[in-house]
Amino acid sequence: MNTNEGRVYFALEGDDFDPDEVTKFLGIEPTSIKRKGSKVPGKIPKMNSWQFSTENIVNDFIDVFEMSTEIVTKLKPKKDLILEAMKRFNASPRFEVVLWFSMNEEHSTPAIGFEVETVEFLGEIGAFVDIDTYKH
Repeated sequence: MNTNEGRVYFALEGDDFDPDEVTKFLGIEPTSIKRKGSKVPGKIPKMNSWQFSTENIVNDFIDVFEMSTEIVTKLKPKKDLILEAMKRFNASPRFEVVLWFSMNEEHSTPAIGFEVETVEFLGEIGAFVDIDTYKH
């Protein structure tokens, strides 16, 4: 691929919860779910996961600031429910950035960072941030 690609997602993960119950509890339709032990192309999930993601962006310029803000803006009104879901379902919060870098030197590298509101929200819910980068 000749260009950059990326997405940002929020996940609740744990061993002993049904992702469908998290969906009902939060009132937010996930982008994807994974069930512990199910067959997923390429691997078998080791835990359950409820994920809410941005679109996968394919562009010369990827703005993580913007994508992160998009996710947090949608989740912030549900902060108290997210905190309660973490307790109720024994789930851990994760904020994931996934980027594929173009090897074309004419393309800009992604802008990676987080607005203050994003950092505050993630701190308030105790989420950790993981940034995965790959080369195209």
